[in-house]
Amino acid sequence: MRHNLILRSTVSFAALCLAAPGIAQTAPAATPAAVPSAAAETADAGDTDIVVTGFREALASAQALKRKAPQIVDSVVAEDIGKLPDLSVSDTAARIPGVQVYRQGGEAARVLVRGLPDYTTTYNGREIFTAETRVVALQDFPSANIAALEVFKTSTADLVEPGLAGVVNVRSRRPFDFEEGQFAGSVWGLHTRQADKYTPNFNLLATKRWNTSAGEFGILVNGSYTSLTYLDSEPSNTDFIATPNINGQNVRLPDIQRVFYRSGNRVRPSVNAAVQWKPSPELEFYGDFLWQGFRNEIDDRLIEAPLYGGSSYTNIVLRPGTNLVRSGTVVGQPNSIFTFQGGTYNKTNTFQYAGGVKYDKGPLKLSADIARTTSTFTGSTESVDRRFAGTPTITFNTDVPEFNIAGLNQSSPNGFLFQGLYEQNQRSAGRDWQGRADATYEFDDFFIRNIQIGGRFTDRNATRNFSDRYAFLLPLNLNASTLPLTFEQTPGGFSGTDIQPFRSFSSPTYDSIRNNLTALRQYVITACPAILVTDPGNGCKNYTTTPVVAGLLYTAKEETQAGYAQANYAFGDNIDGTIGVRVEHVKTRVAGPKPTGIPSIDEGNESTVWLPNASIRFKFTPEIQLRLSATKTRTRPTFADLQPNITLGAPPSGGKGTDSAPFPATGGNPFLKPFTSKNYDASLEYYFAKAGFMSGAVFRRDLDGFIQNSTFRFVDPTFGVVQATGRTNAGKGRITGVEVQGQTFFDYDFLPEWARGFGIQGNVTYLDAKVEQVNPNGPGLVLDRILDGSAGVANGVSKWNYNLVGLYEKGPLSVRLSYNGRSSFLAQRQTRGNDFYTEEGKPADRLDLSVNYGIIDAATVFVDWTNITNSAFKQTFSSARDGAPRADYIRYLRYDESTISVGVRFRFGG
Repeated sequence: MRHNLILRSTVSFAALCLAAPGIAQTAPAATPAAVPSAAAETADAGDTDIVVTGFREALASAQALKRKAPQIVDSVVAEDIGKLPDLSVSDTAARIPGVQVYRQGGEAARVLVRGLPDYTTTYNGREIFTAETRVVALQDFPSANIAALEVFKTSTADLVEPGLAGVVNVRSRRPFDFEEGQFAGSVWGLHTRQADKYTPNFNLLATKRWNTSAGEFGILVNGSYTSLTYLDSEPSNTDFIATPNINGQNVRLPDIQRVFYRSGNRVRPSVNAAVQWKPSPELEFYGDFLWQGFRNEIDDRLIEAPLYGGSSYTNIVLRPGTNLVRSGTVVGQPNSIFTFQGGTYNKTNTFQYAGGVKYDKGPLKLSADIARTTSTFTGSTESVDRRFAGTPTITFNTDVPEFNIAGLNQSSPNGFLFQGLYEQNQRSAGRDWQGRADATYEFDDFFIRNIQIGGRFTDRNATRNFSDRYAFLLPLNLNASTLPLTFEQTPGGFSGTDIQPFRSFSSPTYDSIRNNLTALRQYVITACPAILVTDPGNGCKNYTTTPVVAGLLYTAKEETQAGYAQANYAFGDNIDGTIGVRVEHVKTRVAGPKPTGIPSIDEGNESTVWLPNASIRFKFTPEIQLRLSATKTRTRPTFADLQPNITLGAPPSGGKGTDSAPFPATGGNPFLKPFTSKNYDASLEYYFAKAGFMSGAVFRRDLDGFIQNSTFRFVDPTFGVVQATGRTNAGKGRITGVEVQGQTFFDYDFLPEWARGFGIQGNVTYLDAKVEQVNPNGPGLVLDRILDGSAGVANGVSKWNYNLVGLYEKGPLSVRLSYNGRSSFLAQRQTRGNDFYTEEGKPADRLDLSVNYGIIDAATVFVDWTNITNSAFKQTFSSARDGAPRADYIRYLRYDESTISVGVRFRFGG
């Protein structure tokens, strides 16, 4: 039976836990679904026509945006995007100063701006999101589809409320961006090196512009289809140090080694359209449409070899001067080799419809815009769990890490027992109405150059549904070959490496799992009664009573009204700036389900905030300028943070929590408040050529009420000792950083002609971040990284982030070779009893190449190659359990996907 923990107390998460009359019990997800990220609005940069024909013009356009904008902004525009070896905007974002990405599954899966995930994303200046989240994943935008990617690192009052890190705006093309009409696009085939698969991709754009008796009219349609079959290969040690006695000596080693293959096929269809009509030079009407699709077949698998509890150990090699095991051979326990094969299908559809009007005559500019966004995510996971029916002999090396298994028939399912079936179902939905109105009045011969006022509103609703179930059938000793599934030898990963000798084994196919769900479920339901006779508390009971349809976790409703006033001023030609304020009223209400006999939860927050901004720019010469700005921003909790349910994870041994083995639980906190940041920025910029500049920036963020995880314990009469992790408002913190960047083409008169085709781009960012973490058992603990939404995990902020790009463009040939890297980062830090446990990640640096050759004026062939070096991402861990000397091992390596694309890019018309 499913219970729900109803939170109804004070702002303290601990108090919420202690007030709990019940709990929702779930099994651990074999493959957690990933649901995208962001939301917000930027200045209407869509008024700027961008028609570029090469690297030089693209860099010049991006430079012009940076130079003239009232905010500190970096961007990548139009043709420059088309000539990058990027499938998605998240990959493109990694090339912008101060932007860090976390790569996984063949793409940049997570984006940080100046080390922070708390930025707002917009599409053509409007808020956009996926399902119940506040954000949209940048990787859902194909790079070829957009006109510009703009990262606003400081805010002004006319922006929709930016997050702590700023605003990321994705700008689409519109018909008035083109002189007349155009038919353009690209078609390419993509090969993934690890998965060894080929997929087709395309992007097509058609636009036309007319002058008629009723005025000027234009229409544009842009469609794309991107597909990637990926395979990431991960050998790993688990994070727990076992202490067996081997041949009379107490030694230490990771208790399990694993091989995990993260693989699948990811497809993103997308269509955007726009119409513009100018009945007169002063008046314009427009409409925008966007559909983003996401289809993800996750075909992941794992096999693990226990190194602890063996019946015998031989050939043991220790690290010199320690009792840490480096390598050896262990004869394991019967049925100790575990493997699962996952079959997950995720699907998202996001639609945005928008329209508006602009009036521009004399000193007065007026505009109004209204938009409707709807987004739905569905996810379904199946995991077939098995165990090797035999006694394995495992040869291992913990330093690499790698292992081999003798005595296991890798090509047949007959040697495996069916352990169980895990199922998870999710459905999330979001929808909103949003509108804005703006007015600008220009002054002549006055130090106030213009005054801007405006208003915004949003009306947002969201729902989140989730259920899972697990049938544990191992005691029945069912041979896996009796399952209604098709088995094949899985592809071995680690292409281009000589590590991990045990790579491939027999496993159910993705298609047979997804296409035979009815028969598979019936197999489980038929087997369950036999085990329930001897084990009434078995997971089969949960399986047979939990419906397949996802149950409601929470609903959310949020209403926002905002207004702003802002003035742009100037003293002569050398000093100008902006001063303004934004006031925003937000009412948020998140409600949980109503189980029998328990009152429903309907908790809400309401707040009003004033967000001032001020900036000044000194133009020392026409080429050199200094910007200074001070702003206040705030970041709201996500709906998941606010949701009032707590769910239990996998039960501890014995089924009831104890002091030494508590029942794990996670949950939200409906009493969270937004956190605020006072932001200070300075940027010195030198523009020495049309496409050449250098700049240096320093910044500081002072945080208050940062949202982080806290863990508390309480005793439940049914589940025993429960250790619940949830979100709380913490103390204060600060972030400081430095950015340096520059770019130029060497087209100077003093250089020989052959050298003028070369160019260079480079940037480096340094970050230092500290925030107080609330310690429920003692004084506050100051961490040297900001925490994110994962339980007890740091957000992966690297102190250093760098890009170096070499360019060549002359005649029909253009080449870009880019090098991108990050320094190490803290991945996890937590206290486990008397063990202060840490993990540190070191991302692999990447080398990417893009080559373009114009075969005719209207067509270019291109070759793109990403992740050329195929270096491994490495994560290490350090543990000192039970007072022992600190043990350091590799936690895991990950060999990310590498891609090669070959295609043609074409353009007909103006």
